[in-house]
Amino acid sequence: MKKLFSLFMSLFLASAPSVPAPAAETQNDIWMYALSVGKADAILLSVDGHTALIDTGYNYSRGRILAGMKEMGVEKLDAVFVTHLDNDHTGGLMWLAESDLEIGAWYASAMYTGIKKESKHDAVQAAAVRGEKVQFLQAGDQVLLGGALLKVLAPMQLMEDKDDNNSLVMMMESSLGRILLTGDIEYPAEQLLMNAVADLKCDVLKVANHADNDTNSPAFTQRTSPAVAVISTSGAEKPDTPDPRVVRMLQEQGAAVYVTEACTGGVLVRLTGGTPEVTLRNVPESETKASLIRAVPGDDLITLRCESGTGDLSGWVLASDKGKEMYVFPEGTQLQPGSSLTIGTKSSPQGSWDLLWDEKKVVNAKKEDIFTLYDAAGTRISSVSNGL
Repeated sequence: MKKLFSLFMSLFLASAPSVPAPAAETQNDIWMYALSVGKADAILLSVDGHTALIDTGYNYSRGRILAGMKEMGVEKLDAVFVTHLDNDHTGGLMWLAESDLEIGAWYASAMYTGIKKESKHDAVQAAAVRGEKVQFLQAGDQVLLGGALLKVLAPMQLMEDKDDNNSLVMMMESSLGRILLTGDIEYPAEQLLMNAVADLKCDVLKVANHADNDTNSPAFTQRTSPAVAVISTSGAEKPDTPDPRVVRMLQEQGAAVYVTEACTGGVLVRLTGGTPEVTLRNVPESETKASLIRAVPGDDLITLRCESGTGDLSGWVLASDKGKEMYVFPEGTQLQPGSSLTIGTKSSPQGSWDLLWDEKKVVNAKKEDIFTLYDAAGTRISSVSNGL
């Protein structure tokens, strides 16, 4: 007896003797928004106003996710799905959990490596902040999102070689078409999927693993045969992606290929019951121009300067490369053009800072550490090194 996870109303886990036919309900508005979050994955999927976030990018992808939600009129998340445990998919879980956003349910792949206890799972720890539980999914499970069916095709078994191959793979079935979401699966998981699932044909394919050279085999490309293929990556962050071979094969199969790094907002795909409609979205450029000046080890201080514009830093993000910490500028933070502002931590000398980052020893004192400033829409503004 298969599990049916309903995201209607109460979003509860229940068993059902049968699965409703995918076309039992007619959908009117389905869209997938693959957000431009660098090499990472963060995808908004919406069916008639019911919206899920599939993977959460890095922690500093916060601004881009919130900007994408605002742009699309999304005020709450009916579900958050974690395909696997790579940081570029799970990095935003904790800020989501600590935010005021309403989240209906938490889902994750039932198979994973790298941790021995379920309590150490990133999604479990995030859900626990709210006193909630994670529902783990594997092949055969199903989830309803606004009446459209998300069929879980993988994982089918634990793959010890690489956690990418334990990714949650889902086919969204609807009256307007099919979307195949593949996480980061590579050749071994692809082969298992092709052996087990006869029909992988889709209208939209979220290309696995940032279109690296270890995924999307010729056989898989032919079996999926999408009209539209969407790749989430940044060639600057992950060189040689998207792999030209993968792009060429998809195009030869008849797919229109879109890459998130081609725009600042992301790739928006709407299902129409025919050829999917695609637009490349860009976010408005920030009116505030600012730059990071210095990051001081020992004193644990980071200073930035406002060059011009409104000076509004509300919701801006400062992220460290080495420690992966993130500081969010409080609402109402203002800095006059020509003025500087210093962020200190609990390790900084008293009276040496304007804003307190509630952490200790953020600026690495032994190895090079890069700090990057992002505006409220998640656009990279400036970076500075600690000088080591």
